[in-house]
Amino acid sequence: MKSGELLRELYHCLHCHLCNFADWHALDEWLPLCPSYSYFGFESFSASGKMEIARALLSGGLKPSSRTLQVLFSDLGCGACHSQCHGLTGLKVDHVELFEELKAMLVERGYGPMPKQKSYAESIRRNHNPYWEKHEKRTAWLEEELPSQARTVYFVGCTSSYRQKEIARSTIEILLRSGEEFALLGREEWCCGSPLLRTGQRKLAKELAEHNLEALRKAGAKTVVFSCAGCYRTFSKDYPRLLGRELGMELLHTSQYFLRILSGRKLKGKGRKVTYHDPCHLGRGMGVYEPPRELLRLVSGSLIEMKRSRENSWCCGAGSGVKSAFPDFALWSASKRLEEAEKTGAEVLVSSCPFCKRNLEDAGRKRGGMEVKDLSELLAEALA
Repeated sequence: MKSGELLRELYHCLHCHLCNFADWHALDEWLPLCPSYSYFGFESFSASGKMEIARALLSGGLKPSSRTLQVLFSDLGCGACHSQCHGLTGLKVDHVELFEELKAMLVERGYGPMPKQKSYAESIRRNHNPYWEKHEKRTAWLEEELPSQARTVYFVGCTSSYRQKEIARSTIEILLRSGEEFALLGREEWCCGSPLLRTGQRKLAKELAEHNLEALRKAGAKTVVFSCAGCYRTFSKDYPRLLGRELGMELLHTSQYFLRILSGRKLKGKGRKVTYHDPCHLGRGMGVYEPPRELLRLVSGSLIEMKRSRENSWCCGAGSGVKSAFPDFALWSASKRLEEAEKTGAEVLVSSCPFCKRNLEDAGRKRGGMEVKDLSELLAEALA
């Protein structure tokens, strides 16, 4: 949508504020759904407030300030506002795409992103990961040599490679025990570019996309499997837009792939009561809600849903560079999710994204609380 068309569409926002709350028709209760509006408390941090900022920026009526940058670069990109607004009004704008477009426009004009977000961009440029870790250590978690060529390739992602290594190990264990032939890119795997795209830093992202796709082509990949919901969304939605072409590969999140290869197998879970947190990139971003739940029903004693789940899920607070630039806000959002999970009476909070697990665990260590696991860990236990 061109800027003129976009500007006209933005005037359709009536400031009804339905974007700030979960679907009251489904839940029969008014529950907050926008973490940034709930945390910061000002209209400007709500989706409708950011729409006003967008109108002012696009029409030339507003010059960016430090406060403008705080509002836009603290946006989580969780898509909660869009899921509510799109379903209840006639507004055509995709809020997630709009706010990412605004960030990119500001960066191009020399405003933003936040210092920590600039820092991890520099790390991606130098080390091909946002954590300032040496690229040579990307496969340090790996305990055995694995093929570098196969029709199915597991794209590990930066967070599973450098931080939540147990997710990478569990995924490998599942693939090996299931007898699947698969490969890793190893050091040829670079950051997918999601941290850059979510913070308006687009120039380097295209280079990353081209490199990763060439590495996958050389590996003979026909199917690519992702632990990280952010990587999965980036390949599926952003790469075709960046490169102007379809990728010609089947892209699957591990929950989808695991359901395919494990259906009909006998799984021996520990029988614990679990509740499931929908990662924003996987759920609202890609529409994947059922595969993780189907797998959890196979390995858990019972799956107890939180009040806010699926399209109405509360964000963990980590995405779009928020965990690095606004750590207190990120941990607050994760703490709110832990509180909701504990009310279910479940023993384990399960998610299917390494970044969700990282932030939820960090909040849990700070406040105390229930055990947090990735779906892959429970499945690996059930196959052991």
